[in-house]
Amino acid sequence: MWAARRLVSNSLGASWSDTAVFTFTCTKFENIVYHTMRNVLYMAMTEFRELAAEPDWEFMRENQSKLAFLFGIDDHWGPLHLFEEISKKAPGTSLSIESEGHTHGFCCTVAGSVWVAQHVATLIKNPLNQPVILHP
Repeated sequence: MWAARRLVSNSLGASWSDTAVFTFTCTKFENIVYHTMRNVLYMAMTEFRELAAEPDWEFMRENQSKLAFLFGIDDHWGPLHLFEEISKKAPGTSLSIESEGHTHGFCCTVAGSVWVAQHVATLIKNPLNQPVILHP
């Protein structure tokens, strides 16, 4: 088991928290790897096709009070020009920009996971169509 943890830590980077490494290398390692790889391969197969598609603006306008998007300052998967476009075409959608420097892989660090969890809790506590103030 220690070898698997060392391999994951060395190959995926020191930025991963102990919890993320442990989860990835837990006793059901084979199951996690299998399902993770299935998800990775599916995402690789579909994400560029899906991301290149025009957003369904009609759906977004109809459901804007139920939608929330979180953008990163330097996240190419959720570029800020999309933030601007959504704010114009579906203005009732909850839009936020993370400005504390957490990366797209926020879930691999304790600080990133806690920050996003607090952000989501704030969204749940407040109606989505109300502005959310992000506290540093």
